[in-house]
Amino acid sequence: MRLRPKGILASTIALLTCGSLLSTAASAQDPVFAAPQPLQQNGRYMPGFGSEGLIRVRYTVKADGSTDDVEVLGGLTNQFYDQMVGQNIAKWTFTPGTVNGEAADFLNQELVLALRIDPNAPPPAMGPGGRRGGAPAPAEDEAGAPVFVDPAQLPPVPLGMSPDVKEAFDKITALVAEKSYEDALKETDKAMRRDLRTVMDYALMNEMKTSVLMAMNLPFPALEASKEATISSINARGEEEFYLTDDIMKAALYKRFLLAMLVNQNKLAWDTYELIQARYPMPADDKIHEQAKAVRANLDSPEPLGLLAQIGEDKWSYAPARRIFTVTNVEGKLKRINARCERRNLELEYQADVDWTLPASLGSCVLDFEGSDDTTFTVYEFAE
Repeated sequence: MRLRPKGILASTIALLTCGSLLSTAASAQDPVFAAPQPLQQNGRYMPGFGSEGLIRVRYTVKADGSTDDVEVLGGLTNQFYDQMVGQNIAKWTFTPGTVNGEAADFLNQELVLALRIDPNAPPPAMGPGGRRGGAPAPAEDEAGAPVFVDPAQLPPVPLGMSPDVKEAFDKITALVAEKSYEDALKETDKAMRRDLRTVMDYALMNEMKTSVLMAMNLPFPALEASKEATISSINARGEEEFYLTDDIMKAALYKRFLLAMLVNQNKLAWDTYELIQARYPMPADDKIHEQAKAVRANLDSPEPLGLLAQIGEDKWSYAPARRIFTVTNVEGKLKRINARCERRNLELEYQADVDWTLPASLGSCVLDFEGSDDTTFTVYEFAE
């Protein structure tokens, strides 16, 4: 990663002037990456019990195909699920990823695991002391030997809302109708702390929170809630699975698109538009097409991309659309920028009027901007 201290205007001019030289030099030396491919992932599709789980995890796939540095990042989870998922992933194996044909460590591999409960399945096994609540009993043949059940052959598990969340949803809806947004937000946060039992509960309460925050004119936290409302995972049949009903999901994606556009997060807006197109028919005169055309023009332009950001819960994360960036217009306290890349992690103390380059040799990256809550700033990305 290169640092080039200079004034913002001078920085912009310098980057735009030498962009063609940078890209020419990089293209001759850019490494060729091949991502790790799973071999054995026991426990990825294990059914939940007690309550469902939607768990975001990060890990390293080493050059020998084993895993390391397993970290549970959160979601709809609990201590037991955290431990179980961590132990399972530690045993996974992969065909190693390669760089220029050579096996290499691939850091910061992320996925979302969904642990679902089928209401039509047999009750769970008796736990220690004769209590229910242990893991579901494995299927057995006539001799009592365990039988492998291919999860890809099982029917989809239906979505369900728990009674407590249904009650909270009705109460919050009434508060929103009365324009009592502060009270609605408090009730939403309360339900999210204590009442979530299913993946639909999790997605629905985040979607409700999105609507409340939009009504309060708080686009940054609304966008973060919207991303959680539209979270997905890959099921045993290899399909991307979402956790809202189709009608709610379509509205949620439209909100995510509009919020991303509002704060100039063009890459997220475009990705969301493509997801809407893939999942739902849209009439030709839908205004979203013209809005998406403007987003695409921004992404394709050689001009700097400026997006707006705000830190919440000490951090804001972003997968950059370009490999050269700088940060300006900081209001609050921005402490550091962590680059989590496939080949290396980098930690940088924030410095004003500095731009950074993420070399292609690092692979794909996600940037974590750490600082005080409610700190706002602008990230400019430059074409190489």
